[in-house]
Amino acid sequence: MSAVCDGLGLPADGSRELTVTGGLPFFGGAGNNYSMHAIAETVQRLRAQPGAYGLVGANGGSLSKYSAGVYSTTPAEWRPDRSAALQAELDSRPGVEQAFQADGWATIETYTVKHGRGGKRTGIVVGRLEADGRRFIATSDDERTLGLLTTGEPIGRRVYVRSFGFGNRVAVDDALMDELFPPRPAVLRDDYEHVLVRRDGHVLEVTINRPDSRNSLHPPANDELDAVFDAYFADPGLWVAIITGADGKAFSAGNDLLYSASGKPMWVPKNGFAGLTSRRNMTKPVIAAVNGFAMGGGFEIALACHLVVADETARFALSEVKVGLVAAAGGLVRLPRALPGKLATEMILTGRRLTAAEALEHGLVNRVTEPGQALAGARELAREILESSPTSVRASLQIMAETQGIPDVVDAVTHPSPALDDLMVSEDVTEGLTAFAEKRPPRWRNR
Repeated sequence: MSAVCDGLGLPADGSRELTVTGGLPFFGGAGNNYSMHAIAETVQRLRAQPGAYGLVGANGGSLSKYSAGVYSTTPAEWRPDRSAALQAELDSRPGVEQAFQADGWATIETYTVKHGRGGKRTGIVVGRLEADGRRFIATSDDERTLGLLTTGEPIGRRVYVRSFGFGNRVAVDDALMDELFPPRPAVLRDDYEHVLVRRDGHVLEVTINRPDSRNSLHPPANDELDAVFDAYFADPGLWVAIITGADGKAFSAGNDLLYSASGKPMWVPKNGFAGLTSRRNMTKPVIAAVNGFAMGGGFEIALACHLVVADETARFALSEVKVGLVAAAGGLVRLPRALPGKLATEMILTGRRLTAAEALEHGLVNRVTEPGQALAGARELAREILESSPTSVRASLQIMAETQGIPDVVDAVTHPSPALDDLMVSEDVTEGLTAFAEKRPPRWRNR
């Protein structure tokens, strides 16, 4: 795009209106020299207005680059190129932090509206969060927000942004955002398409039910698992969760590569693969019952769980490098923290498979069962956890998570945690001490 300016570099009529547009939304694809269309139009206009100047700017590389050129009919002496020095100067200046997951009120900095086939329009907004000044990019396709972007001057206007696994979305206000994306209630549904759910007292059993694809996960399955675990962590009556795979042949083969290759939209929930690998505040135990293969994202799910029970047929691998990907759902971070560094690196770089026995030897799993008995072993482990105070279990997990990143041992030990305060005034403390004194089993209340 460009603007024809006077000799001072300002629009001749005092406005800031852009008079020439061109580029990716209007011409061709990669390699088609988008900005040349704007340059050609600017040259024609400048020839008709001797002494004027034109500015042409162009985006490139998925908003990662920007180029600009000033054009005029007035001859100028040749000056040596200073692009490298100018770029170094720009790079030395502090940048604006980007919010990859943007939530809250914000101000529009710039925008465009993309017109697709069949009349579909998509608004693209770059804005700043009011809370901390971070910059974000978000999209919208609802008519009220598109109306804001196509009427008058929206730059500087206040909008509301919310992040999802499929990206940031922007709306004119928070009420419209709730209307477009109603908050999902954190409760278990009666049925799911890709997941089986069984509630047994205080235990929730979650089965990935896609045996035809070795229980690999695609966006709809990930979304269901995310909703299930939202409900688990919100339900005070559920104390332990077990996740396993259907049919006994595979825990999960990870990402559904066939679905990915189909060209359909790919995304994962904000809480990560299976709603677990990026989830914070996992203050209730999740046990992985690994039957058969746990590959790629399937292994990353197991790594994200607090405890792992595997049968003798279980095999663990981060096989992403075999298909040109990386284990970005936690494998590259959690595996080197769970295994000796050299072994973890070998597995990551070669896709080497670890047997259940090897995983047990290195402390990657808690227990190994006979073939086909991983779920039974996980149920037994869950039963043992249920003998303990759920309030104590929850507080223990919370304090472990809070202190994991504190390098000094004494600082970690003396870290003040609200979980400990909550525990000391809970009914479970009184019940536990009373039951011990009366030599009877405690009756936990989780309060």
